[in-house]
Amino acid sequence: MEPKQSNAKSAALRLLTVRDRSVQEMKERLERNYTKEEVAETVDYLLEIGYLDDLRYARNHVDYRNRNRPTGNYLLRLELGKKGISDQIIDQVINAPEIEYELALTVAEQRLGSLERVDALARVRRLYGLLQRRGFPVTTARSVVGELLDRDLENEYN
Repeated sequence: MEPKQSNAKSAALRLLTVRDRSVQEMKERLERNYTKEEVAETVDYLLEIGYLDDLRYARNHVDYRNRNRPTGNYLLRLELGKKGISDQIIDQVINAPEIEYELALTVAEQRLGSLERVDALARVRRLYGLLQRRGFPVTTARSVVGELLDRDLENEYN
């Protein structure tokens, strides 16, 4: 029985060399090939030595999304929830409203350049759509689009 357990630990360690995983992800992945008891023992071992840590995982996930594909808190909550992260941890790691606004502004500014030849109404619709698909709240999207298009109008006519 011991060699089989070491196989579960080895498999878990191999999975962690590819990328960090949440506790739920690790359990789901190991349960494909090992019994629930083996999985529970392996997960307990990984938690004990600090190789599995949902708080660290969630912080890294939010940081990665902020840097590479900025996302609103709504979508971050959904993504982390699907990975089995608790609501308490999610509340700790999601972006503050000011940071969320800045991220939305960055996303919209990047897209605005490709919308130069589009009429004003379509530009507004496309920016709203982009921000809402990325999980930003309607109020943030409205503020960001208003700010950007006011800025854009000042550049065009002054």
